Amino acid sequence: MRLLLRTALLLALVASPPLAVAHPADAFSAKKVFVRYVVDRCPMEEGEPCTVWRLRLSDGRMVRLPDAVAPVATPHGSQVAYYRRSDGALVVHDVTTGKVRAVPGRWSPAASPLKYLSPAGRFAVIGASYQVVDTSTRQVHTLPFTPDRAISFSPDNAYLIARRPPVAGRPEVAEVFSTTTWTVVRRGSKFGALRMGGAVVAYIDAETAGKPAYVRFWDLTTDKPAGTPVTIPANEFPQGLFWDRADHLDVVSYLPRKFHHGMIVRGSGYRWRRATDHLRILDTVIPKERRTSAVKGSVTS
Repeated sequence: MRLLLRTALLLALVASPPLAVAHPADAFSAKKVFVRYVVDRCPMEEGEPCTVWRLRLSDGRMVRLPDAVAPVATPHGSQVAYYRRSDGALVVHDVTTGKVRAVPGRWSPAASPLKYLSPAGRFAVIGASYQVVDTSTRQVHTLPFTPDRAISFSPDNAYLIARRPPVAGRPEVAEVFSTTTWTVVRRGSKFGALRMGGAVVAYIDAETAGKPAYVRFWDLTTDKPAGTPVTIPANEFPQGLFWDRADHLDVVSYLPRKFHHGMIVRGSGYRWRRATDHLRILDTVIPKERRTSAVKGSVTS
């Protein structure tokens, strides 16, 4: 089994069950539709390249993206961005309405690969230097440094947090930018999924061998811990954290295969829990398709 993932909100090729998108509470009973996971036709046994991407949606439908190159999704999977194979246009696809809108300007999929798509598809992050593109206005914003590993947007897109590359002798620093002024409004020593207001992050602490994984909170204003850590259940391996506008925090975890007397009784998959509501289970996905791809979640550390 193999998993090829960028550190992005990325649809990535896998031969094992996919990472998935963390859906907001009651997503499956609401009118809005979300991507649960992705099925594609690559690699084929004959070595053919990737062809048609298919999105398995929360309402049960399968949507084809015949012209998509390397799609990326928003944290909750309501929007997908990709380069259009036919003309190289950068587009944002709303999976609820099916509407596809092109971002103004000319783009180069080879020179500026997609890395992230912010909530509601407002900002797309492209290229090795992590340029931030406003998908409505086409304005391109360049951060003063190339982020280390990942970035995260607040649910309302008012802020983004990026971690500076480590430098010998200097502590790790994460910087919060206003997406109105594109200036640094806050600094702290921890990086994670950015909450509304841009002052608190949630991060996964799974670095101590033999101990359970935790979701922890950090106040960037005081640069100190905040709130009560949340313990992840045994045999679930957290992969991503997702805040929403209602201040809910969801965690998506990998579920390994389950065996009984040497027999597989459950395939591997992913589970969504509401971390801020006693780890209530929102959804569990055990894909049946042989070839699946993943929606890379928000922030893992």
